[in-house]
Amino acid sequence: MIVYDHDPEDVVALGWEAFILQLWESIFLGYRSWAGLRTLGRRWSDLIEAGLGCSQEVADTLVRALVIRGPDRRIEGETSAPAIVAGMMDVLEGVPLVLTSAQGLSPDACATLLAGHTRLLDFISAQVLEGWE
Repeated sequence: MIVYDHDPEDVVALGWEAFILQLWESIFLGYRSWAGLRTLGRRWSDLIEAGLGCSQEVADTLVRALVIRGPDRRIEGETSAPAIVAGMMDVLEGVPLVLTSAQGLSPDACATLLAGHTRLLDFISAQVLEGWE
């Protein structure tokens, strides 16, 4: 695993849960202060790569489809924390559709990544959304 803004050892040193929460917060703050699409794209790629356990190439494909060229979720420059979190959750919830239509992924690889997605989404829902409901 190669991540953009972090060393692979960061995941091991922090632990998967802490690493994911740190990235989630970084993406949230990036939207809040509008860090720029390139920076946010790299942060999303790191989150997806570590969260799903996929390659950087697969993570980049997902980020291009869901964030860079994805639907306008109107979270860029948004200041409302609940609106940002809802938009970020929309990004994560779009992963399965893009994964299942991605070219070059075997059915077994896709199933493994979908299981990683479920784990990531469950974790984010339990840790982050708890405070927004």
